[in-house]
Amino acid sequence: MSTDGENMKIRVKTFAQIKDILGADSFLECQNDISMRELLKALRERAGKSEDQLFSRNGYLHSNLVLMLNGARIYEEEIDSLTLSEGDEITLLSPVSGG
Repeated sequence: MSTDGENMKIRVKTFAQIKDILGADSFLECQNDISMRELLKALRERAGKSEDQLFSRNGYLHSNLVLMLNGARIYEEEIDSLTLSEGDEITLLSPVSGG
């Protein structure tokens, strides 16, 4: 863990309506060793008035959304145990529908 106040960048990839809410793919500058839960809190704040489209009242990501870390799906029960590192990539997807 860094003690000199340095920040790191996490890439956030978004698609479809999530892109409309959070904006296009971007890099989120955050404190070193940020937890996944803290990163989701920052994304909730970024969503502003549209936060209820992505997050429940208690701050959890809606279960119909797919959260990925470096290409691997992350489930709700894993979120609190994850700490992010410089260069990690978060992807948020909404479910695909159609036939």
